[in-house]
Amino acid sequence: MSGTSGRARPFRAGVALLLAFALSGCGATTSTEVGVRTRLVWFFEKRGAQEVYPPGGVYFFLPLINSWNTLPISQQNLLMTANENEGDRLGRDDITFKTRDGNNVYIDVNVMWRVDPKKADYLVSNVGQSALEIKERLVRPLSRSVVRDVFNEITSEEYYQVTVKNRMALNAKDQLSKELAPFGVLVDQLQVQQHRFDKEYQDAINAQKQAEADVQTLIEQQKNMASQKRSELEGKRSEWNKRLEDALGEAGRIKNEADGYYQTKTNLAKATIAVAQAEAEGVRKEAEALGKLGGDAYVKMQVAKQFAQKKILIVPASNVSTMNVNDMVKTLLGRASAPPAVEPAPTPETKR
Repeated sequence: MSGTSGRARPFRAGVALLLAFALSGCGATTSTEVGVRTRLVWFFEKRGAQEVYPPGGVYFFLPLINSWNTLPISQQNLLMTANENEGDRLGRDDITFKTRDGNNVYIDVNVMWRVDPKKADYLVSNVGQSALEIKERLVRPLSRSVVRDVFNEITSEEYYQVTVKNRMALNAKDQLSKELAPFGVLVDQLQVQQHRFDKEYQDAINAQKQAEADVQTLIEQQKNMASQKRSELEGKRSEWNKRLEDALGEAGRIKNEADGYYQTKTNLAKATIAVAQAEAEGVRKEAEALGKLGGDAYVKMQVAKQFAQKKILIVPASNVSTMNVNDMVKTLLGRASAPPAVEPAPTPETKR
């Protein structure tokens, strides 16, 4: 029994050794990685031969004579900033460039990059065997150099223009993509974030901004004052227009009253003239009547008519009896109006 167990131990040890040897020749990749196998010594393949394995798989190869590396193909970030608590490196890591007018500008830049799966073998053999090595040996130095070269073309004043700043960032991204593409690195985006100037120049900029803000404040105050004055003017104009309308209305009313009064007086004058003309015509006709035969009788009749309308009594001083003058006038009128008596013609004497 002990002899059998003694023979089994070497067998188990051999199986374990064989299993360990087999596992050392096994490689795996996740869904966001590619694998790169590199031949270390010549054995059916020349030394240095490489093969790229796609994401999400387990692969077997001969150990000892092959090396295995994995590279992420997901997006990576290279953040270079002045904030010591952020970025890829401890301490200040922002990029400094000098503008055309000689001022230093410090900017925070973030480069979004990733590995080209088709050139992962080239990166492993010529740049680095991990994303960190590729970033530090290739992406960082080229990014800083390209950003400086591109942004050196603008002035300090142009940097404040958003369109110019964005155009320079796009040019830097295109230039960096062109230089990293042969190595198997793809650039998705280049972001230019915060910026800073030297203290003296920044103080001058702050003073200028404050002066511009003060000017803008004065302009706004002038605009508000002008708007207020316009509003007051509109109020006065509205009041004047109301007064004008009231005055025109009152003038119209007075004119209408004057026109009515004039028309009334005109009509009255016309009526007076008509009456006067009628009376004159009557007088003229009376005058004509007086000038004709019987005019004296006509006058007497008119006087009698006037006296007939009044009661006249004569009271003698020595006698209490009264004489009614009206009756006397009527009697006289009666006699005056009676035709004159015609004397009878003499009868001729009869001859005897």
